[in-house]
Amino acid sequence: MAVLGASERMISLRPFRAWRPAPDKAHLVGSRSYVFYTPEQLAEKLGGNPWTFLHIIHPTGGNDANITRHERFHRVRMAFKSFCDERIVERDPEPCIYAYEQLSRGNSSMGIIAGVSVAEYQEGRIKVHEQTLTARENIFAEYLQETGINAEPVLLATPEGIAWEAMLDPLLNTRPDYDFSTTDRVRHRLWAITDKGMISSLQHSFATIPNLYIADGHHRLASSARLAGSRSAADTDAAAWCLAYIVPRSQLYIFNFDRTVATLNGLSEAEFLDALRHIGNVTPMVAPWTEPGLVAVRTVSGWRGLRLPHLPGNATPEQRLDPARLSELVLGPVLGVHDLRTDPAVGFVPGTHGTSELDQIVDSGTAAVAFHLHPVSFAELKAVADSGGTMPPKSTYIEPKLRSGLTVYSLEDV
Repeated sequence: MAVLGASERMISLRPFRAWRPAPDKAHLVGSRSYVFYTPEQLAEKLGGNPWTFLHIIHPTGGNDANITRHERFHRVRMAFKSFCDERIVERDPEPCIYAYEQLSRGNSSMGIIAGVSVAEYQEGRIKVHEQTLTARENIFAEYLQETGINAEPVLLATPEGIAWEAMLDPLLNTRPDYDFSTTDRVRHRLWAITDKGMISSLQHSFATIPNLYIADGHHRLASSARLAGSRSAADTDAAAWCLAYIVPRSQLYIFNFDRTVATLNGLSEAEFLDALRHIGNVTPMVAPWTEPGLVAVRTVSGWRGLRLPHLPGNATPEQRLDPARLSELVLGPVLGVHDLRTDPAVGFVPGTHGTSELDQIVDSGTAAVAFHLHPVSFAELKAVADSGGTMPPKSTYIEPKLRSGLTVYSLEDV
């Protein structure tokens, strides 16, 4: 692996003193983001587990309609302080980098949790493929400012051809600080790396990596940068860094994000299928399958394959993505869906759910049509990010999904 000159781009890693669950409570503290729970599931989690981190990130239990955002964030801060006072979470005595492994559905992801520099994000060394909304940036920056903590890492990936993860292999023969499985059948293992030699080796290795790629968490990183700017944070300030979980590209799993549309925009099924035939070749499918350029389409009468037409040679990387082509050729002109972010007729189903969920949605009448897409590849994601382009909303469903509260980063000191 070539070593970059001092004036060339590089990635910095920041060890930090995490607040972490007491070992006997780790499996009870770590939680998925509350947006993954229905109101009923959230109430059940809050009522049945006094140690779940949901008590911190959602301290009102859903009863926040009559309180200000400032008050809600203050309650988050106080709930976290209570967890600290009760020693539900404890502070590591010295800065660490954390190795974290997640095992799910036969897939393994082993990476590191550390601080990454918001300056390197602003300078384009940490690459984006998604536009962020200023309003969301402002809200999360306010959250970070008022709560003083960051408990949900941004997910980043290193490109192919860089074998830094081999440095973590010796840890696999040691006992992890945490080793537990959650009810979604995911196994979690975490090691606090205190060995200064290993930390230094990881930092030197990342100093030769020109770019990282955001897989999940664009708004979180953008908000951290906004907070750093508002504080004029120097490199030594905690706010100059963002909590991140970094995995090698080989251990990042990109799934499709399928689409459903509630109506056929006034068309009968026969008229809709005829419109598809004017776009590309349409053939019946016994069972749904995809490949690049082939979209599986489910209507009430069954599955069909739509072969998208060939692209011109000057198409941009984002124009080549199947989700973008589906919007351009079908969702917009045929179904009248012009903004995936705001159109209430559109639904999104992670590819991990399988096509049986699409069958159920259409057969129940919840949607008139469903589209099963081939997963976007990392090479496609990288090409979009390198070109400065952006993907359509919900183009990818990416794992691993790190639980909130396993490593909490304090923004008030380093």
